[in-house]
Amino acid sequence: MIEISLQLLSFIAAASLIITGIAGLLLLDNMIKKIIAFTLLSDGVNLLLVAVGYVQGGVAAILEHGDSITEFVNNAILVFPVGIVLTNIVIGVSTTAILVALVIMLYKRHGTLKASKVLKEEKR
Repeated sequence: MIEISLQLLSFIAAASLIITGIAGLLLLDNMIKKIIAFTLLSDGVNLLLVAVGYVQGGVAAILEHGDSITEFVNNAILVFPVGIVLTNIVIGVSTTAILVALVIMLYKRHGTLKASKVLKEEKR
């Protein structure tokens, strides 16, 4: 039986989220669906960063008294990707909130959620 590692599965899931998000942004006309696609893209990038920082059998990156420095360096997880993911989550939530507010304003002004119709009306 083929054994697939958790890290490989995470890379596959991240790639599928990123591809789905990009396809949704490019192919969908509904602005709410574009926001959902943007969120999928952002979550895919976050999962990719977490998968990069994953260490099989890793320990928290906290050096305790009595730990061997060599063993700690070899087994500690990477903390930089985790910090970037936390920052990206906050930025993603803020960006999504702003996008939803803009879509609400556009809907009130144009009466539609279709991006193509809004762009046609704005060009006039």
